[in-house]
Amino acid sequence: MARATPSRATDAARDAIALLKQDHRMVEALFDEFEDAEEQEQSHLAERICNMLTVHAQIEEEILYPAAKEVFEDEEELDLVNEANVEHQSAKDLIAKIEGMTPEDEIFEATVKVLSEYIKHQVKEEEGELFPALKKTELDLKAMGQQLAERKFALMESMGIEEEEPPAPQRKKTASRKTKASASKARQARAASRSKSAKNSGRSARH
Repeated sequence: MARATPSRATDAARDAIALLKQDHRMVEALFDEFEDAEEQEQSHLAERICNMLTVHAQIEEEILYPAAKEVFEDEEELDLVNEANVEHQSAKDLIAKIEGMTPEDEIFEATVKVLSEYIKHQVKEEEGELFPALKKTELDLKAMGQQLAERKFALMESMGIEEEEPPAPQRKKTASRKTKASASKARQARAASRSKSAKNSGRSARH
């Protein structure tokens, strides 16, 4: 079950947009961790990413999007909600693929990377267009934040998901070329290992 932490009360006190933006930052931090993680850590990180995105999408679809459709009158604003729903479905398809994989699969890292890029695009649209449009309406975003927080933690408890700690304030990336090169070499080594295993398996099958 999810562990109770003080951030629950903090989330409940936030308005809807602040809560959803915090979710975005947490998922971004997990994607960054995944990129530099060793293979044995990647499976756990991918699971956390998929769980967080599943819960996040569900609370938006159940609470945020229906409320937005009720208050939006402009056709372009309604299109933002419809597009978000379609993009959620595409993300869910990628999540389902990742959940059926292991780090040994040749396209595991690539699939998580594609999901990461997809989520970045969706977050940019939500935070750049949908959220500002919501702020201009008469929606009680504070009350909606309470609804979202309650539903979020109910889903997390029912799914047995532990609550993520909010990421620390971001600093400018100062990673050296050597560090990045090491991470790149590690990924290449893992790819080579998987390729070698596949070839050996093929030879064994022929014998």
